[in-house]
Amino acid sequence: MPDARPLFFFHGIPDYENLFPLAQRLAERGLPVKCYGATAPLRREPRLRRLIAESSVDIRLRPNKVLKRFSGWWIRPGDVPVVLADPALDASATIRRSAYLRKRGINTIFVQHGVIQIWVNFPNPDTELRHFHSALLLLNGPPAAATSLAPETRGRARQVGFLKAPIFAPRTASAAFRRLQSEYARTVLICHSLRWGARYSGSEIEAFYSFVQSLAGQRPDHLFILRGHRGKARAIHNQKDTELLKSSPNIVLSNAHSGLLKGLGMQDVLDLADLTISTASTAILDSLYRGKMAAVYRNEHQVYESLPNVTCPEDALRFLDAPPLEAGAALKRRFGEIDANLDRAASMIERYLAR
Repeated sequence: MPDARPLFFFHGIPDYENLFPLAQRLAERGLPVKCYGATAPLRREPRLRRLIAESSVDIRLRPNKVLKRFSGWWIRPGDVPVVLADPALDASATIRRSAYLRKRGINTIFVQHGVIQIWVNFPNPDTELRHFHSALLLLNGPPAAATSLAPETRGRARQVGFLKAPIFAPRTASAAFRRLQSEYARTVLICHSLRWGARYSGSEIEAFYSFVQSLAGQRPDHLFILRGHRGKARAIHNQKDTELLKSSPNIVLSNAHSGLLKGLGMQDVLDLADLTISTASTAILDSLYRGKMAAVYRNEHQVYESLPNVTCPEDALRFLDAPPLEAGAALKRRFGEIDANLDRAASMIERYLAR
């Protein structure tokens, strides 16, 4: 039987953001890491080529459809895939591979990528506890807080902290945006995950846009950047976005493929901001680890209960005037320093593979 080795698939930017630092850390510690990457992301994010070229990890590039559809070509005896979607619950574009892993009984290692994630610590729609396929689960927080997991699955979970280290060199905003920004006293990033239908009703989405419009009106000397999940422009929000821009000259959209902030990722946009207000999501920790204090819009999850909870424009104004920096620092300490967390996760993977 061949020695066990970690196997990584990088299909898109989320895979690189959440798994690449771990793959690199394992390689630096002497493990024979095996990696495949899809070619499509290199066309969408030019910085990937430099990342891959300078990495200690050898990433073999293949067409995305081939990687997803023909799993047996890439998985060999001894390979242990490190995954963001557990094979027992995968409903994503990698569902074929997950079915292959289940059918062949191939063990996997699951890495939590959302601070609030369905099947992990967000209430399951049917209230049924979930059984994972993965033999090892690496979580941001304590397994006891993973309330969506069945007890036997929770027993295979380990706390490693926040693992999402920035992977790209910063990208500069357009000259047009910099000119606009220079006209304002401060810049505030407002993020949302309104695409998550199980969490936000139509009336809640209406309330969010009314909140943003009111806040911008009460602080005309502030520039507000509105960014949806991964900076994607979604048809269901287009009309609301358009109406907001018409009514509020001090609001700009952060869209990945259009507008003044075209091509900027989350870390790039955070570098432009002084403070962040976001729905309860990973954007909060992204902000804190980038050195920007954050408040939570209508928080409904205990993971962020120590941060300011913004339910109305008045709450937001109090936060903007006096951000409680120690609350952000304390939460960061709770999730740990990323470098130490990566070592902790790598050690746990090493011990598992050595069994």
